[in-house]
Amino acid sequence: MGCTSGCIKCFLNTLNSLNALLGLGLIGIATIILGQAPLVYIVFLYGVGGLIFVSAILGCCGICQENVCMTATYGFILLAQLIISLLGNFGFKFNEDYIRKFASEEVQKKWDLELVEPGAMDPYQRTYDCCGRNGPDDYVSIGRTTLPATCYPKENHELPHFTTGCAQSAGDKFLELFTYSSDTNWVSVGITALMVLGAFYLVGRFRKQRRRYHY
Repeated sequence: MGCTSGCIKCFLNTLNSLNALLGLGLIGIATIILGQAPLVYIVFLYGVGGLIFVSAILGCCGICQENVCMTATYGFILLAQLIISLLGNFGFKFNEDYIRKFASEEVQKKWDLELVEPGAMDPYQRTYDCCGRNGPDDYVSIGRTTLPATCYPKENHELPHFTTGCAQSAGDKFLELFTYSSDTNWVSVGITALMVLGAFYLVGRFRKQRRRYHY
C-alpha cells in the first residue's frame, strides 16, 4: 500500500472516529430526553445518530481490514448522505411554516391533555424552557392560581418564570434541529465529498491488491 493510500486511510479513520463519537452523542441525547420530548424529535436523533455511528464503524473496519465489500458499502452510505445534503442546498428544505405548525399541533395535544390531567405539559416545559401553550396567561385563563414548578428555571419559584409559550419555543427548537445554515451545510458537503472520493479510491486500491495476490 503506497504513501497516498496510507494518508487517505489515516484521514478517513480520523473522521470516522469523530463521526462515531458524534453518533453516540446524538443517541445519548435522545435517550436522556426520552419521554420528555416529541416522539418525532427523538426518532430523528436516534435515526441520524445510528446511521452516523454504523457508517463510521463500518468504514473503520473496512479500511483497517482492507475489505472491498465493507469499504464499498461505506462509500455508498457516504454518497447517499452527500446526495441528501446537496438536495438540501438546492432548495429541498423543511418549510418554516410547516415546522412551526407541526410544533404548535404537538403542543396543542399536550395542552388539551393538561386540561384534564394537570402536569401533562411538564415534559415540554422542562425541555423547551417555556410556560403554557402560548404563555403563562394560559394557566390563568383556565383558573389555575399558581404556575407549575416547570414554568420556572430549575423549578425554583424564587426565580422569574418563563414568559415564552411552548408553541413558540418548540417551533424554534424544531427549526434549529431540522434546518442548517447554507455555509455550514456546504462545508459538510465538501468534507463528505472528499470522504466519498477517498472511500472509492481505496476500494480500487484494495481490488488491485487482491488481484495481485491471486497471481
